Amino acid sequence: MAADELDTNDVIEIGEDLDIDVVVDGDGTVLGAVVDDLVVATSAEGSIVDETIDILDADGDLLMEDEKMSVYDADGNLVAQDETVILPLEG
Repeated sequence: MAADELDTNDVIEIGEDLDIDVVVDGDGTVLGAVVDDLVVATSAEGSIVDETIDILDADGDLLMEDEKMSVYDADGNLVAQDETVILPLEG
């Protein structure tokens, strides 16, 4: 198959959205941040959505991470989902 005869079933589109919200107190002192990273890969056969939310303290240390991976078929029906929550050990 020539490059100009690409089968649309073989095309995978990938997009990412990163959102960072800084949390401050009433005096404007930074208390931490919430980082939401969303990655979507889509093809004719379906989509995979990977969303990771990190909660950081004022020093940038990880307080919690929540990652959810979702798989959708070509009709947009959810077919599988997995979620992992990480709480770092204090050392």
